[in-house]
Amino acid sequence: MSVDLLRPIMISKPRLVLWTVFLSSCLGWHTERSAADQIVLRDLTILTNRRVEQFNEDDIRLDNGQRLGWDQIEKAQISNDQARFNQLLSELGTPLYRIRQRLKVGDYSALLRHAETLYSRYSARRSKTAYMVVQAVMWGRLAAGQRALAVEPYLRCYHLLRGVGDQPIPLPGKRRLQFDAETGICKEFLPLWFDRTAAASALKQVTTLIEMTATPCPAAHLYQTALVFASAAPAAELAAVSTSSKLTLARQFASILQVQREVLMGQPGTAMLNLESALSRVDPSLRPLAFYWLGRSHLLKQDPLQQRQGLLLLLKIPALHHRTFPNIAAAGLAYAAQTLHDAGDERASAALQRELSTRYSGSWHALQQGEQTDVKKPTEKSP
Repeated sequence: MSVDLLRPIMISKPRLVLWTVFLSSCLGWHTERSAADQIVLRDLTILTNRRVEQFNEDDIRLDNGQRLGWDQIEKAQISNDQARFNQLLSELGTPLYRIRQRLKVGDYSALLRHAETLYSRYSARRSKTAYMVVQAVMWGRLAAGQRALAVEPYLRCYHLLRGVGDQPIPLPGKRRLQFDAETGICKEFLPLWFDRTAAASALKQVTTLIEMTATPCPAAHLYQTALVFASAAPAAELAAVSTSSKLTLARQFASILQVQREVLMGQPGTAMLNLESALSRVDPSLRPLAFYWLGRSHLLKQDPLQQRQGLLLLLKIPALHHRTFPNIAAAGLAYAAQTLHDAGDERASAALQRELSTRYSGSWHALQQGEQTDVKKPTEKSP
């Protein structure tokens, strides 16, 4: 074979060097690109054949449409904006993971501090992650006894859930928010608050949220009114409550608020009579609240029979609703105990105080009773 025949397939040394450099750079670029998209999940799964298309506070979206939460990721190398990715992972990953784990086991008190650190960041967002955080704040505050401050995150939860229609937003654990879809009235708490400072703080939050919401639900204005009443000074002049809603549950709620207004102003009147005549038709979720304010209203009367009826209504709450609404039951016991104490029945008052401190030890009234060490407690004689 001649040299001329071999020459077309021979590559000169300089060209060989250039081809080698080119191929090496291509291989190197491919290796870097693959390594940059490695994602290690908390369960130690390693994703190497996927690319991160975009990410924000809500989640990370991959090139196949899969979405990952920040709580799922242990670490990652990505080809775009690694510094921002690392920052979000550092700030969000662990708190979201703690929230998810505690929601799974129902440890609502322990999740509150993690949820509160993220609340301002997620409260106005609309995503699955945002709902998990806001719901955790609501349940965490309820578990911590911050009942008035749970109203604003509840209203945010309601609007998030209503925004997706019949499609539920997945949430860790078995618990699901209980509410009336038509009115927005929550069935997990009743608007009975006694800490005026906390109520005033909650009122500001709820008012701001209402002003920012295009169409607030009926419950938002009712809760706002209840917070106005709870934060008002004793015997203050309070505006009347409209009871003309076409929605039955909202109308019943407003009727109870009207009775509360009369009691707080020391003027029981027609609202009490109207509610009492309709008591059997009041929704079971509102009935403990109706018992409480009707009981307080009867106790303002001078007639001993009406006062006795008031005590019976207050004591109905712990008898019938001690499991579902323990804070309302505690309030009924506390007011009945104080009434009996003022009437000179120390024995009966002491019995109710003991029940309050043992069965409802975490309630606002039990804690207040425990703090009043300067008040001499009545001593019950042995039979």
